[in-house]
Amino acid sequence: MRHLLALPVACIALAACAAPGAPLPAGPFTLAPGQSAEVAPGVTVTFESFEDSRCPPGVQCVWAGKLSYRFSIRRGSAAPESFTLAPGQPDAAPAALHGSRIILDEDALPAPPAPDTTITYRATLRLDPPDSTTSPTTP
Repeated sequence: MRHLLALPVACIALAACAAPGAPLPAGPFTLAPGQSAEVAPGVTVTFESFEDSRCPPGVQCVWAGKLSYRFSIRRGSAAPESFTLAPGQPDAAPAALHGSRIILDEDALPAPPAPDTTITYRATLRLDPPDSTTSPTTP
């Protein structure tokens, strides 16, 4: 009889150990400069800044310029880790994500602003789990 009671207790203990971690956010999320989002329990991503030196439409430039977004990620009280995402380098795997990748939606990037105009910069991101085969492979 004791053995019959031990079996369910052992199964519950094993199931608890095998339970997956907290799920990643469902779908993409969008941040403006200065905004943060919790992407897992105790893990926060912050959109720190952007750089946009792309050539405006209708202007002849010697250099095409570039667009990049700078983020920080923090797990609990650990020091933040910085990373940059940009067209052509849309993903990163910060240590705080334990193998998951954070990916910039390149389709949601703004066009270069016309001269003397301002645009609102936002970054649309998504997380891919470590076993995902659909994410880019940027180191």
